[in-house]
Amino acid sequence: MEGNTYPARWKKQGDKFVVYLTSDKAIKGIDFDFETACDELCLAICERFADGEAVLNLLREPPQPSGVSKYANPALVTLGWNESANGNDKQDSLFEGGYCEGCRAGIGTRSAVPLDVEMLPKGNIGSFNQIMFSPLLLSEGFLGLLTETEKQRLGLQSVICAKNKRRKFFEVNGEPSLKQVGVKGGKYYSLSSWQCKLCGHKSFSCTHPEMPDNYKYTNFISATDLPKDLSEAFVIEDNMGRKTVCMSLARWHQINSNKYAKDVLADRIYVLPEEQIERSPQVKVKSIVN
Repeated sequence: MEGNTYPARWKKQGDKFVVYLTSDKAIKGIDFDFETACDELCLAICERFADGEAVLNLLREPPQPSGVSKYANPALVTLGWNESANGNDKQDSLFEGGYCEGCRAGIGTRSAVPLDVEMLPKGNIGSFNQIMFSPLLLSEGFLGLLTETEKQRLGLQSVICAKNKRRKFFEVNGEPSLKQVGVKGGKYYSLSSWQCKLCGHKSFSCTHPEMPDNYKYTNFISATDLPKDLSEAFVIEDNMGRKTVCMSLARWHQINSNKYAKDVLADRIYVLPEEQIERSPQVKVKSIVN
């Protein structure tokens, strides 16, 4: 089975980076460039496990390249995933206004009707596999790692799965404390940056002119929007309009070694001064999203 998540670590050996699997140090990638070393490890995983779509879960924060570190304070992460739940991709009554006929996004407020899935994520985190509605789903086990305040902030809604009543998952539907922003002078990726002509739903993904031009550096927020209390997790709205979970890197380190955090990924989010951001990026307007 392809697309598995592999816990990995790295170290500096002379002038080279060595990235290796936590479960088997012999499976590794080595190079002067950190990203290339990660690619080499993925190739080694493919050779050993026939997994050509391996995802690395680096248990130690990777080195920050030039142009990135000054925007990495305060140190924040958003939860990431490599799995999804499956089921009917257009369930009635999930949204007060139904679905957009153009892009098929939900219209209006998410209702109290629970999401009904046929298959849950195999781990402790995942999204729901629907075209324009991809809520974050968290297991009961992972939520047990959070404080009561954190769980209340997440606005949790139960998920129904008739085929697996033993495992319990919850949808994150809390009020966002923070929203991702665009970047002035950034490069906007055409495939993921658009606005629906019918309902106005907007999605975007962009780079920062001082950062490497790849998808690892596309998550940005404004320093002026930061919540006062960063000691506990909260909801953030990403640049696709999804509600996910944000927390300090220190808070993530408190829970990421627990078995219920296995396969949960954490992506850095970068903090920009107000003069560098675009709150409403100008993107291509489309009638229908294929």
